[in-house]
Amino acid sequence: MKIARSILLMSIFASILFSLNLFAQDYNKWKLPEGAKLRLGKGRVHDIKYTPDGKRVAVATSIGIWIYDAHTHEELALLTGHTSRVTAIDFPADGSFLASGSFDGTVRLWNIDTGEQTAIFAGHQGSIGNIAVSPDGKTVVSGGTWDTTIILWDIKTGKQIKRHSKYHDNLFRRLKIYFDRSRTIPDPNAIEALAFSPDGQTFASGHRDGTLRIWDAETGRKRKTIGVHNYAGIESLTYSPDGKKLVSCTRTQEILLHTFRNGKHLSSHIHYVPFPHNLVFSPDGNNLFGIGYMGQDTVGQQPYIHKWNVNTGGLLMSTPTPYTYQITSLTGSPDGSTLLNGGWGDTIVSWNPETLEHSIFTTGHATVGRTLQFSPDGKMLNTISGKDNLKFLDTETGAEISAPQQKSNSTKQKPKTSQRRVSAEYIKKRTAIRIYDVETGTDMYHITEHKDIIWRYSFSPDRKTLATASKDMTIRLWEVSTGKELLMIPTYSGWPTTITFSPDGKTLAGGGVYDREQRSLSLIHVWEVPSGRILKKLPGHIDGIESLRFSPDGKTLASSGGGVILLWDWEKILQSTR
Repeated sequence: MKIARSILLMSIFASILFSLNLFAQDYNKWKLPEGAKLRLGKGRVHDIKYTPDGKRVAVATSIGIWIYDAHTHEELALLTGHTSRVTAIDFPADGSFLASGSFDGTVRLWNIDTGEQTAIFAGHQGSIGNIAVSPDGKTVVSGGTWDTTIILWDIKTGKQIKRHSKYHDNLFRRLKIYFDRSRTIPDPNAIEALAFSPDGQTFASGHRDGTLRIWDAETGRKRKTIGVHNYAGIESLTYSPDGKKLVSCTRTQEILLHTFRNGKHLSSHIHYVPFPHNLVFSPDGNNLFGIGYMGQDTVGQQPYIHKWNVNTGGLLMSTPTPYTYQITSLTGSPDGSTLLNGGWGDTIVSWNPETLEHSIFTTGHATVGRTLQFSPDGKMLNTISGKDNLKFLDTETGAEISAPQQKSNSTKQKPKTSQRRVSAEYIKKRTAIRIYDVETGTDMYHITEHKDIIWRYSFSPDRKTLATASKDMTIRLWEVSTGKELLMIPTYSGWPTTITFSPDGKTLAGGGVYDREQRSLSLIHVWEVPSGRILKKLPGHIDGIESLRFSPDGKTLASSGGGVILLWDWEKILQSTR
């Protein structure tokens, strides 16, 4: 009887594991918004942290927080709830919860075993740039980039222990910035970096004007101000494992090594190194790793990973990363065997700290870019990401596929039509649009009524109507043959960044329009044509919308933003509007 019961339990357990594995393989359907049928891409990476036991990896992105198995690299969960990009994450020493900060101005706590959001702290008036959790897990500190506010939160009660929004200890530095016209540092007090000391008694904040502040972790009161960096804001702060050293850096050419004794600041030593950021200590505290460049001529071209000797400040080795775009994060495993870094590219890369050799941890992040284009049969979508990196994606599975064979159309004749062929182009630095006859190249008329930059224009399928979207917070419809304005749709307090007609010409979809009710720039708005009546608002993106495109059969709408593409079931969406 016991044997039969054991076999039954083993069978059930195996079945559960099998189901979970099937579910894990279909992660591009996790947490989809209503009306969406597939997600392509996992979002741009903003922060990466290992769990303290080293078994899992949390990745903060533009769509939520991905949880990976650190050894198999399998996707385990996607934590969603923030209404904008997740900018920073951190764990306490025991890993009992995960804390996250976002551009939506909230700090949230998560149970990563269940995926449950356990708390939300709202107190910032704008985006949060960084957070840090105390080692004992009793407090979390958050720093605002817009409201320049530091808030120390009590984890148990959710109440604010201390709040700082005005700083009078850097008036001289702020005046210096103001009178130095060659420098442009908006919001000098904005918080760019936060870090708790390993003993949990203090935390440090790095500000955009280069000021370093040390705070008492129990009371939130300031202990010391160190105006150290003179040429740029502090991008990264990291304590050594023994808490005796703190490194701060900017994206110029300097790392400052601050030494402490019994929590008191003793000295600061400067080391000039190539454009460092995202600093990580080795577990023994002897080495320091960071992302940067090799010199001014490589900035924006080829990031490197650097390794320094902490005691001498000497650069031990530098290795180019496989990226050619912005890198936003670097973290080390608790046992010191691995480094991970990610950014606005497709791949999270794993590094050997001893040799700086790298391998792929996972791919699929930020797989989308400026343009979307369906194949004629709607089964393939191509997009440009990074620096003109063309990708082809299967619209059924989301998998990347090889480029299709190009068929020659040289023998085919263009169909004859009596309708005048008309096209358009931006003129006057995108403040106007020229409408011209394609056959003769002659101007028909110019659209000059917009009062600011025109972001996008789109012809209706029959090319009888033109839609334009402008920074002047309007979308306008024009009669192509005459240039007559047919309709103006005010967007009030948002800049419509992309628009497109449905294949039947009966609806117009737009992205980047600020929605005052939901306080979001990440909704897709759908209007009826030609009335301009709003039919539907599609939430789903939380990091802006860059492009919209319908499949040729009109059954699917593709939207891109924040490193992901969402494919929407257009027929179901239209049915819900009736």
